[in-house]
Amino acid sequence: MRQIWLIWIYVIALLPMSADAQQVVQENSGAGMSGTGARRPRIGLALSGGGAKGLAHIGILEAIDSAGLKIDYIAGTSMGSIVGSLYAIGYPADSIEAMARRIDWTALFANQPPLTDISFEEKDEFNRYLIEVPFEHGKPKLTSGMITGEQLWLELAKLYYPVKDIKDFSCFNIPFKCIATDVATGEMVTLDSGELVSAVRASIAIPSVFTAVKIGDRKLVDGGVVRNFPTITAQDMGAEYIIGSNVSSGLRPAEELITPLDILYQLGFYKAAEDFGKARKITDLYIDHPGKKFTAASFNNAEAIIEEGKRRGREYYPVFKRLADSLNAIQEAPPVTGPRLPYAHDIELTTISVKGLKHSDENFFMGRLGLESGGCYRSEDLREAVMNVFGTRFYKQITYDLVPEGMGRYRMLMTVEETPLTYVKGSLHYNTYSDIAANINFTRRNFLIPNSRSFLTIGISESPRFKAEYFKYLGNKRNVGFGLNMHYEDNPLNIYSNFDREQVYRNKYFGAGALMQVMPTRNMSLGGGVRIENLRLKPKIANYIQMRGDVWQYNAHFNFGVNTLNRKMYPTSGMDVQLETGYIFGHRPDFAAYEDGRELPVDTLELSFSNYQRIVAKMNYYIPLGYRGALQLSVNGGVNFDYNQSLVNAYLLGGLNPFTRNNVPFVGIYEGEVISPSVVATQMGVQYEVYKNLFLTPVRRWPCTTSPMVPKLPVIII
Repeated sequence: MRQIWLIWIYVIALLPMSADAQQVVQENSGAGMSGTGARRPRIGLALSGGGAKGLAHIGILEAIDSAGLKIDYIAGTSMGSIVGSLYAIGYPADSIEAMARRIDWTALFANQPPLTDISFEEKDEFNRYLIEVPFEHGKPKLTSGMITGEQLWLELAKLYYPVKDIKDFSCFNIPFKCIATDVATGEMVTLDSGELVSAVRASIAIPSVFTAVKIGDRKLVDGGVVRNFPTITAQDMGAEYIIGSNVSSGLRPAEELITPLDILYQLGFYKAAEDFGKARKITDLYIDHPGKKFTAASFNNAEAIIEEGKRRGREYYPVFKRLADSLNAIQEAPPVTGPRLPYAHDIELTTISVKGLKHSDENFFMGRLGLESGGCYRSEDLREAVMNVFGTRFYKQITYDLVPEGMGRYRMLMTVEETPLTYVKGSLHYNTYSDIAANINFTRRNFLIPNSRSFLTIGISESPRFKAEYFKYLGNKRNVGFGLNMHYEDNPLNIYSNFDREQVYRNKYFGAGALMQVMPTRNMSLGGGVRIENLRLKPKIANYIQMRGDVWQYNAHFNFGVNTLNRKMYPTSGMDVQLETGYIFGHRPDFAAYEDGRELPVDTLELSFSNYQRIVAKMNYYIPLGYRGALQLSVNGGVNFDYNQSLVNAYLLGGLNPFTRNNVPFVGIYEGEVISPSVVATQMGVQYEVYKNLFLTPVRRWPCTTSPMVPKLPVIII
């Protein structure tokens, strides 16, 4: 009977088609439709996995929409489950394309969240280290994957918000199923009910890359391990004619298996390769996407992959059009009235519950969350609330289920996975000013007191340094903090004359203080405090009068900061503004002067340690220029009022980034090549990523200094 349907379809559909189109359909058509009478056969669409290459499915959906072809069932695996689920719940193909172009896929599939999602008090230490090893009970703890995918989960939750009431996927505008794998047994798991976000997140959980997803009593990973091309699933749903879009290149040839990781990855997909042979045979219209220049990880090329899919869709548009016309000749599809996607109304939360808390308490979690029972919220409000908690870095993953109770009211069931309390981190750093250094960081949360974070960072080098901080969250919303900090650094201090180095000092700084800090948003902070400081100068090479000794002083300061940068290194958008105004008082100097081994009267130094005020500003702006470029604008400086201490508290002009205390960056000269009690430096540059992680940044600079000690510098283009 299935052959009767095929003959009928092809008689109607193929006669008006070109020879090329006929060949495409005939080559890709096997058995596909069953039944008799004037009933329209049911059409199934299967979308394969393939990582970034799965974005090419969008072009096929656009061609299907343009042709007016009605799809009755959709089955998806991995990336195909994302694209397929969006289409199934009611998004038109052109809207999916717009969303796919807007989304930063690289950020969604990264193992670190963007800097904008991190709370202000955590931004300085975030993503500073090459290696981060969690510890639990004194032992290193390994996870089931490198990427938890919090950003991906929240993005999907926002996109799926209109169908939050629908827990049976067969009740979507187009019935939908996706494929996952039970990591314990290796069995295929077909997901067709429950929370759509969790189901799709499980379907894309590439083993050892993404963490496994727990649904019920099972831990699930990528369905591509067992069924990457789910045409059999579409058939099981009731499809009588199956269209399959496959972006996977299958098993790799032996000559491409070079590294142990390549071989390990290949071994994981043998079962899917066997399943593909059966799946291909039952596919009536098979669409492959060559795309060998792209890989599953080519999210940087999302735009090009989408365009490649659209090109493939245009090639198959005549086929879809003839198929739609032939189906309508049997039985015309019911007209579409209104949008397929349900209206996304605001919701009222009746109760909010949290499970999974072990080390942090519920008051802290709910305070940072900021949601209240009885409040009405949009999907954007829920995402912002979750990120307020996630940004503290106390939690590895936060998910939620919305349980409908009728009349727009919902229970919010939140599930959290906390980060380990202890981390050991490390990195190497090279700077021409301080030479190479090994940085080791120890971070501990809830040390002695709950809802606190403490860390110690040690820099081991010829210019040693350490930094320690203890921070305790306070307030009903936990957006107030009390901190204790300590900082030490031992740096060279070069004295130049006409840009020739003439003297070398060791410049040692020690500071310890306390501060109160308020974070109105994740990206803003206001605070104030006091610290005691010790500055010590010791000459190594000095041709003239030497100054030796130290001074103790107090610094009462007020701080304001805004950081909206999208990433730590080489950001492409946002701003970083740090302002500090301070009052320096209570000096206790102990300096001596020497010349040719003879101690000179201290008056020779002409120092005056009277109280003074200072303002320090660091302002950096990044404006995107296309996909790889950004315009940099920066103003950095410091001004000391009523100051006459020569080298002690002066500003060091030079270098690419602020590396030491009182360092004002200025491209083209070394750190401290110009020393001044007051200095402002303005720079503008264009940052361009020539190749992945390789940047070219031409800079123009405008120095403006207020000290007669500093020579007039020319404007230089580097």
